[in-house]
Amino acid sequence: MTHPTIRLALCACCAMLLVAGCRPITPSRASPPTPIVETGEQGDRLNIFVQDKGVRIDVYSERGIGAAQVHFPGQIGEPIVVAFHLQGLEQAVFDNGEQRLEISVSSHDPSTVFQSLTTQQGVRPLTEDDPLWARVEIVAENSALATIPLRQGRIEVTLPSGFLNAQHPVLSLRWIDFYR
Repeated sequence: MTHPTIRLALCACCAMLLVAGCRPITPSRASPPTPIVETGEQGDRLNIFVQDKGVRIDVYSERGIGAAQVHFPGQIGEPIVVAFHLQGLEQAVFDNGEQRLEISVSSHDPSTVFQSLTTQQGVRPLTEDDPLWARVEIVAENSALATIPLRQGRIEVTLPSGFLNAQHPVLSLRWIDFYR
């Protein structure tokens, strides 16, 4: 082969490699930023799972009384479920800086749920048909009874839609277990 033929063959090979190596670039799906957690007491721990279908916060408290703040950088998915791994829930307080939602679950059957909302306009009790009502569910594990005192399981609170958003990205929470 002569030099122009070799040069032409090399150029053809390089062009084929370039074409074969080209593929569309798809942006990687970045995971949402990790929330920042601050707890008040040693022995309190929050595990946070951010998923496409919302946020789950598992609360563990050795003493049964505690507080924490969760800072959500970026978009906050819904629903937001806070699962208290306690025996009971004498009181749980959720504060977004503008509204404070207070919840208690009675320690006697049928485990009645009481809720109130505090805003600049004052305090008002909530009913189940109110859009700011938080769904509360007692979830038993390992064939335990879903009653208080809860021996194995958790009390799940699903915060009302829009409670946390870009204008209110910080959730302050406090809890008290009946059986501390």
